[in-house]
Amino acid sequence: GLPVTIVEASAVPLARAVGEEAGAELAGLHHAAGTGLRLATEVTAVEEGGVRLSTGEVLPADLVVAGIGAAPATGWLEGSGLTLHERDRGVVCDATLSAGPPGVYAAGDVAHAANPLFDGEPMRPEHWTNAAEQGAAAARHALDPASARALEAVPYFWSDWYGHRIQFVGTPRADEVVSAGGVTLYRRGDRIVGALTVDRPREIMKYRRRIAARAAWNDTAARSASVEGGGGGMDGRGAGLRGCGLG
Repeated sequence: GLPVTIVEASAVPLARAVGEEAGAELAGLHHAAGTGLRLATEVTAVEEGGVRLSTGEVLPADLVVAGIGAAPATGWLEGSGLTLHERDRGVVCDATLSAGPPGVYAAGDVAHAANPLFDGEPMRPEHWTNAAEQGAAAARHALDPASARALEAVPYFWSDWYGHRIQFVGTPRADEVVSAGGVTLYRRGDRIVGALTVDRPREIMKYRRRIAARAAWNDTAARSASVEGGGGGMDGRGAGLRGCGLG
């Protein structure tokens, strides 16, 4: 019941997580709920009674919640012989989660691992599903290195906004993004590599299975046409994603 303003340094909310097109549409959920948005704006100071922005504006604030992300605590590994990613300092692993030296594996938020399912794209998802899957795989491989196999997991996360369930599987790095009826699909080459749904919990796991199976794009796009026009939408009024300029 309190008035809320979100200050976001990026020009589009969730751009890294779901891509710029879908991120722009998700912003519609904030607008529909009456939440203020300050995009491409940074906080320069938290002062008594307010928050000063890079635009010079001062937002009155009784409560400030800061979400500034996380960084892998890998400083203790400097000089250990393990390779740390030059940007995020995660432990660089191969597809089996091996960090290089025999018997050394990394898993979870700290692991920057290649994923063969997405053409070897290096990934470091900060999602609990990823930590659980990688943790189990790293344990198996450490116990029996000869049986180690590449992990081809499909990243998954979800969030609830204003009574809407947002779910995403795969990767937003795509050649094309198309959407209809609360479903956004991501194409790379001739395959589906990602899917975003709003208020379609039964649909998202179908797309996750199709991504894992390396399903052809044309087949998946044809199947998705059957869901067009239903299930609410990103503006919270049942309009779906049609006409949002994606693709």
